[in-house]
Parts: sequence; structure tokens; C-alpha cells
Amino acid sequence: MMWATMTRVSSRVRTMGTVVTRLRGARWRHGQGELFGLTWSHLTRRQVLGARHTFSALPKQVGQARRLARRVLGEDHPRLYDVELVISELAGNAVRHGPQGPGQEFEVSVALGDNTIVVAVRDNGVTGTPRLGSCDMDSDSGRGLALVAMASRRWGFHRDAAGTVVWAELNSTPLPD
Repeated sequence: MMWATMTRVSSRVRTMGTVVTRLRGARWRHGQGELFGLTWSHLTRRQVLGARHTFSALPKQVGQARRLARRVLGEDHPRLYDVELVISELAGNAVRHGPQGPGQEFEVSVALGDNTIVVAVRDNGVTGTPRLGSCDMDSDSGRGLALVAMASRRWGFHRDAAGTVVWAELNSTPLPD
């Protein structure tokens, strides 16, 4: 199952420049959380099953955040690898772009509803805007949110005095091949 998912993702990455251009124009797919009436509390209360955990803002903790998805969804869930990819990107961004230093943390929430999986990552950062990168062939970064956008039904962010939440909502059924 993982090979099929990786094959789908790699074929999508090949045409990412075109996809990112289209996604930037698709305002319904991404934007600030309040556009959809979603806030941190909405994202975590609409669950049937879920978990939330706080991690130290260190790169090695991103793998631990992925394990949270495995605990919530189970090893056999058809979207497990997509959810792990989304968590990797969002948690990695929280570590990379959020506040650095001792005592800094990020929080991951995974909520499984009837037909929806919501992943949200909160960090203490209150500056910068999560946005799709340019995905230039020569660039060594900037593709993460494009991957999140491709794997999810919609994504966005919400900012308040406590920090920034970047969220993604995925269908719980597998993506078509």
C-alpha cells in the first residue's frame, strides 16, 4: 500500500509547478481558517475519534508526531500514509518556521470523523504567513504545502494571540489512482 501511495505522490510531484499555479487561484481550497468558520476549537471538537499531543520543537519530534496518526487511524487505514505526509510537512514547518529555542513546542491534533480526517498543527509563531512555495526545480524547499494541498480536500490556517494553527482536512476514503 505504501508503494502505491509513493508512486501516486511521485507522479504528482513531477507536475507540481503547474499544480501550484492552479492551487494558488483556488481560494476555496486554502486560506485562513475563519473563511470556513473553522477555528482551533472547531477542528478538535468535530471528531468521532482523535488525539492531541504536544511535542518539543525539535526535528526529531516530527517522527513522533507521525506516530500519533498511526495510533488514531490504525495501521490499515487507507489514508494513513497521506495523513503521515501531511503531519510531516506541517510539523516540519512548525519546527523550521516557528519559534526556536529551549521550551518551544508544537501541538498536533488528529481528528477522525465519519468521512473526514482533520490534522492541525499549532506553534507559538505569530509572524509569517503559511503559503504555497514557487516549487522551482532549483529550489531545495518550498514544496511542503503543495503536497499538503494535493493530499487534502482543503487546508488553511488560523492565527490568534497564542500562535498559528495550520490545518488540513482529508477525505477518509482513498484518493483515486
